[in-house]
Amino acid sequence: MTLISYPTRVHFADDVLQEALHSELERAGSKAPLLVSESVLIGSEFADRVLEGLPGSAMPQTLNLAPHADLSQCVKSAMGQLSQPDVIIAFGSARAIEFGRKCRYALKQKYGDRPQFYAVPGLDGLPGPCTRNVENWRAGLPSVLICDPTVTLDADPEQCWLAAVLSLVRCIESYLGAAYNPPADGMALDALSRCVVILPKCASKPRLDLHREVMAAGLNAALSQEKGVGPSLVLAAALAEPKLGLKIPELARLILPAVIQNGSVNAEKATVLLKVLGGPEQALDAAVKRILDPVPMGRSLSELGIGRDDLDRVSTQVNGKAGLTSEGARAVLETIY
Repeated sequence: MTLISYPTRVHFADDVLQEALHSELERAGSKAPLLVSESVLIGSEFADRVLEGLPGSAMPQTLNLAPHADLSQCVKSAMGQLSQPDVIIAFGSARAIEFGRKCRYALKQKYGDRPQFYAVPGLDGLPGPCTRNVENWRAGLPSVLICDPTVTLDADPEQCWLAAVLSLVRCIESYLGAAYNPPADGMALDALSRCVVILPKCASKPRLDLHREVMAAGLNAALSQEKGVGPSLVLAAALAEPKLGLKIPELARLILPAVIQNGSVNAEKATVLLKVLGGPEQALDAAVKRILDPVPMGRSLSELGIGRDDLDRVSTQVNGKAGLTSEGARAVLETIY
């Protein structure tokens, strides 16, 4: 039997941030929230709007994450300075939300109580599920999710492309996953159909209607990952880990067609995806490549600064994860090197 559970309460509307945050904190009786964001948001309009959403009686603590800082080390440092919060509010980037998630886990280990976790994502949406068996997919979800597209209007076209590519990879790999989960499959197909429309528009100036669709695709693609993280994202994360500035969607964009080409894909599912992707192709990898090729990112792993030694390291590192073998991973990476 498969247990399907989405315990997150979601607010999704333009200009909903302050009202939704205030009502949720009042409902929770929060007096000691912890605000978590990246340091680049200090003094920003986004941060000001989060502060405006706090009840007047709240006494917040703050944690600001420096660029390129190691999240695990930051969590250890934070545990020595924090008093116990009743709610964690992580906002801005997927990285900040991941930091908040790690803080929640550490606070439970320290105090025994698990604080509620609110997330207010930017354009890049939610982080991927935990892949280290520390907590399951459901435990890693925010208690409350506030999606307000108006907080994303300072994002540039590159951020739009990165978000749309990540969502596309997530939803295709989720849909192709073997686990039986009809709601996740439905969200994956919805997200994919949005991504097909979004990607050609990402070069335009920031527009609320476009960013609303990017955020909607990101939400559904992230929730579809109850079926797990796919091999393209596992490979992309392993390649990006030691490389400052290299972004997972840049790598996953190249890896996904190669994974499909080198793997075994359910024919019925491939047919469904081909219909959503449109076009004349008979092969799924070719259709995916057609959709992703116009995105202005690197054309090969070597162009992105990946070396041959990285292929050796990653092929060994991912063995046994997401259905990958070291030999299969190496074959995929060689295809796009």
